[in-house]
This record gives sequence, C-alpha cells and structure tokens, in this order.
Amino acid sequence: MRKYLSVLVALSVYSSQSTAGGYQVPEMSIKGMGMGNAYTAVADDASAAWFNPAAMAFQKSNMITAGADLINPSTKFTSGGNTDEAKKSIYFVPHAYLGYKRNDWPVTFGLAINAPFGLTANWRNSGASFSEAGAGAANITFSEIRMVNLNPSISYKLNNNFSVAAGITYYNVFEVHLDSFIADHKGDGDGWGHNLALMYKGDGYNVGLTYRSKVKADISGTATGGVLSGAPGTVVGVTTSITFPELVNIGVSFNPTNKWLVSMELDWTNWDRFVSIDLQYPGATLPALGASASIPENWTDTLAFRTGVEWQYRKNMRARFGYVYDPTPINDEDFSPRLPGNDRQLITFGYGYDLNTQTTMDFAYAYVWLDDRNQTASAAAYDGLYESDIHILSASLTYRF
Repeated sequence: MRKYLSVLVALSVYSSQSTAGGYQVPEMSIKGMGMGNAYTAVADDASAAWFNPAAMAFQKSNMITAGADLINPSTKFTSGGNTDEAKKSIYFVPHAYLGYKRNDWPVTFGLAINAPFGLTANWRNSGASFSEAGAGAANITFSEIRMVNLNPSISYKLNNNFSVAAGITYYNVFEVHLDSFIADHKGDGDGWGHNLALMYKGDGYNVGLTYRSKVKADISGTATGGVLSGAPGTVVGVTTSITFPELVNIGVSFNPTNKWLVSMELDWTNWDRFVSIDLQYPGATLPALGASASIPENWTDTLAFRTGVEWQYRKNMRARFGYVYDPTPINDEDFSPRLPGNDRQLITFGYGYDLNTQTTMDFAYAYVWLDDRNQTASAAAYDGLYESDIHILSASLTYRF
C-alpha cells in the first residue's frame, strides 16, 4: 500500500509521460523547442512571458503567441519473458502567451498560460504483472491529472543592456484521477508561487537568468473502494499536499554571424522537494486505506544541459536544431511504474516562417529517448525492463500588433 497513491504528486497537464527528468514538461514554446528549449537567453517572441519575462522589455512590438504540442509516448515492460505495453495515446498540450507595452510606460506586461508539469500512465488491460489484482497492494492501473498554470509578470528595462522582471504563478490542478484495484481516486487543488528574471544584452550576445519558486498545492477529493479494498463502492475523503520544485535556468546566446544564433543553457530543478507524500483519510472506513499513509520518494535535484542553433537561411525563413541531456531524479529503491523514468536525451528540429511583417508560424519536432531501466531494487512486482521513447510534434502562430 505504501506505493499505491504515489502518482498524486505527479500533477500533470493534458499530457503524457513527461518529456523532461521527473514529471516536468519544458516544451512550452515551439520556437524554443526547435532549439532544444535553450531559450532563456533568447526569448524573443511572446513565450518570453514564460521562458524569461525580463526579455519582454527589449521587444519592439506587442505580441501574442498560441501553440500546442502533440505528444505520443511509448513505454514497454518486460518481465519473465513477457513484454507488455502501456496504452498508447496522443496528448494535446496547448499554451498561449501575451506581451504588451505602451511607449509611454516604463514597464512591459506579460501573461503565460501553459502546463509545465505532466504525467499520464495507463496500464489498464496491458497485461503487466503490477497492473493485475494479483499484485495486491502494489497494483497500478491508471493515473491522469490535469493542471494549468497562469503566470502574469512585469518587466522593467533599467538601461539599454539590462532588464529585470517579476511575476506571480498560480497552479490550478482541476482534475485528478488515480485508479487501481484497491480504490479509484478523484480530487483537485491549487497553489501559488512567484518568479524572477534577469536579461543582459551585450554586443552580439545575451545572458539570461530565471528563478521560479516552489509551489505547494493542497489536494482534496474522494477515494472509492475497488475489488481489493474490503469495501467495494465505499467512498471516503482523501487529502494531501504536493510541493512543486524550484526551477533555475541560466543561459547564454550569441551570434557568430548575422545568419546564425547559438544558445546554451543549464537548468536546475530542485527535485529534493519530493521526499515523500503524506496522505490523510479522515474518517476512513476502507480497511485497505487506514487513516493515513506516507509514501517515500527521495528524489534528487538534477542539472540538465540544453543547446540549440538557429540558421536564418532566408530573410523570412529559419531552421533550428537542438540537443538536450536531462538526468532522472528517481532512485532505484523508490521507483514506481507510475513514472517509469530514466536519464533521457532529446534531438529537436524546428522551422520558422514569416507570413508577413506581423505574423510568424513556427513548427518543431522532438524525439525523446530514455535509457532502458532494468529495475531490480524496488517492490518485486515492479522488477523488469522498462523501455520508453516519445515523439513530439508542435506548431504555433505569433501575431505582432
């Protein structure tokens, strides 16, 4: 039972198994995705409202960007000579950004609406041993959580080279589903945080730095007993709290020629916040649940490396390429198939086309491959080989006004 509800921490968006270490989803800008999300020191479209709000102070026009990712993950589990696969689905992850200023104002306003964390794992009818009733308290079937981030911010241009920004972050976790043969769970919650950013524009190079605070979300809902609960159909309340980790991004970009842009970045994620999940069942009447549970996770912080280039081969056309190495924060002892992650790498490609002076279309593709995970140190039901990869196809439209 100690592993049973661990997915409640994985507050996700409309998405699939996450495309970064842990359950973070960095693909929140199509232009940035084409450059491996090494975008903190670039951020020259409306998605700066997320990647680096301080960069909005240097933009010459108001902008709005709307886009979406189509994410198609695949995860296979092999144990005892049998290979089973989680259900495949294509997940739609939208995002939108706004940057607005007036010439008589010293500040620029930004708004980011996106979903920067995500997880879905569907092992129903997969045949995997841990998804069957015979796995007992270790059984895992289906998990899905939906979340949206609202992040208004303000940037201020101190001089021709330097700008700063600050904002407020609101995470609305509006739907949580967590199913097994013990109980089905449904809940929601929210939490608040803040963000800070800096941007320095030099002669042919930029330096960007962003900080996003932890966000604690309180989750409450119901648990409905399943066939292994001892009281099928019985409904009880459940509460927990989840602390999303701090994010620190530092990047540098430069122009070796007037047609080429190169960007590099380090992203630190404080997954140390994910020590355990403490769940409370006030007045519980399900024998399998009891009054409370504490689920150890003991994740470790990670440092991801990103790099990307953009080639403006025509006046209104740009090609982009990127590479990412993102290590996993998940240790072997506390591993769970709810998030069968491992170290991952990404290769990205992008294309930008100016329809006119006001409108730009951007496209990107990413292939994500995870190192195989031969699990032997956690619950026996989870032992086996996990193989995963992810395809992401994205598009966006930017309008300047």
